[in-house]
Amino acid sequence: MKLEFKAGRGSDAAEISQILENWAEATSWIPQVHSAPERADYGRWLLDHTKVTILHHEGQMVGFLALEDNIVQSLYIKAGFRRLGFGQAAVRYAQEQFNELKLWVFQANGDAQQFYQKLGFEALETSDGQDNDYGLPDILYLWRLNHG
Repeated sequence: MKLEFKAGRGSDAAEISQILENWAEATSWIPQVHSAPERADYGRWLLDHTKVTILHHEGQMVGFLALEDNIVQSLYIKAGFRRLGFGQAAVRYAQEQFNELKLWVFQANGDAQQFYQKLGFEALETSDGQDNDYGLPDILYLWRLNHG
């Protein structure tokens, strides 16, 4: 698998937003809490507030990784490219940059929990969801270099 990591640019905003929109539409348990214009602008927000890395495979965007320092704010892979190693490669790319990474995963997202646990992340704490936009219980995960 040939994967390129490129810095996100303003021209990527709409496609980032569309990846998120497609994921939300396919995820029955995620509530619709943002308006359509807010959701359409989320890619721009990520580009303005985080370090976005675009994952390119064979000339097309297959996903993106958004980091705020050592916090993974977003990692999404397009449908059709999931479970092919792109997400794992993105996490490994982030792990090469930091000695520790943190991220939040919704408790309802068992697939994401398994994914991160296989990559060495450990659950630190849970929340009732009062601090996230969706009001959904979540789990804080931590990965440390040479942990264990």
